[in-house]
Amino acid sequence: MVVLNIFGKIQPICISDKLKLYISNLPNEESNNWNKGLVDEMRAAMKMNIVESEKLGIKPNIDIRKIYSRRFSHMPLPEDASEEMYLQKIADNMICLYFDYSYQDMPLGDWDTNCFDGRLCEEDYAEKVIDFINFVSHGKSTQIPSSVPQWVYSSNHDLQNCHRIFLGGEHTEIYMESLKKWGQVFDSFLKCKNDYLQLDYLMNSIHKDNNYNTYHYFKMYSLCQLFLEKSKESELDWKLPLFLDRNYSLKERNEIAKLLRQMRNKIAHGDFTGLENKIEEYAQKVMDGRYSFDYSEYSRKNWVLLNACCLLEDTVRNIIIMLFTDKEKLKSIKELRETKV
Repeated sequence: MVVLNIFGKIQPICISDKLKLYISNLPNEESNNWNKGLVDEMRAAMKMNIVESEKLGIKPNIDIRKIYSRRFSHMPLPEDASEEMYLQKIADNMICLYFDYSYQDMPLGDWDTNCFDGRLCEEDYAEKVIDFINFVSHGKSTQIPSSVPQWVYSSNHDLQNCHRIFLGGEHTEIYMESLKKWGQVFDSFLKCKNDYLQLDYLMNSIHKDNNYNTYHYFKMYSLCQLFLEKSKESELDWKLPLFLDRNYSLKERNEIAKLLRQMRNKIAHGDFTGLENKIEEYAQKVMDGRYSFDYSEYSRKNWVLLNACCLLEDTVRNIIIMLFTDKEKLKSIKELRETKV
């Protein structure tokens, strides 16, 4: 279960029927009292803010009364209301995302094997869902919902950022409608057991990996291969340009695709001297004249890896969107045998 940066009193809403994914206010039953738990977490966050502020020699900057007034101006509390009352009212209006199903609802077995179950030593799967839809929708405004919420508290995390739990409060209706549409996207995609497993693979591949280094580069390119490569990796020289940033001309996209494959192969074969040469070739062909390199921020090599990783992330997004919106077209591209687009 994760708590989202949206607020309001709602009845439980099924977001995805096939995933049995729901949003609701936090449960406060005697045997399942996440509401009280969140009040405790917010109280701990405020104490942490005081400690951190004292170390920095500044005033604490979490004012629970101002936070409440900004979000719930239509529900003012008495002037003598305690801090505890403010925390409780906020928790009462927080909205969480969670799974609620019996094992016959999903074709993935029982407690032993179902990958969507929440376990003590595994990441909260609802967190993976939110992170995944944020990744796919990043910078996109058509075909898939682009205004999506963030999580502010996850049941599998110790509190680290004392401010995160208090974020949000705006665009609640937009975010809720977007979640419902994302549920429709998932339900349209999930037709068989393999689809569930593929979705699980994608969510785990993308979850928490935003380090723009050679490993991240290698993994992003491998995801492109997963969807586009039929028999040999050189096919991506002419398939990948279909999904690369259209701000580049077709000739440029063809050159970039070839360079991306060559860089991937240098990593795969441990030829790191060769990789350095390809990175410099990428810098000259793709970046010089378009970007200003600030070497106080990154080395030239790391500027290239950052650019190439971002380019591949956008490419993976475009592929995943086609997977969700036109799976047959994506299959047909993978089956193509011509050497030109």
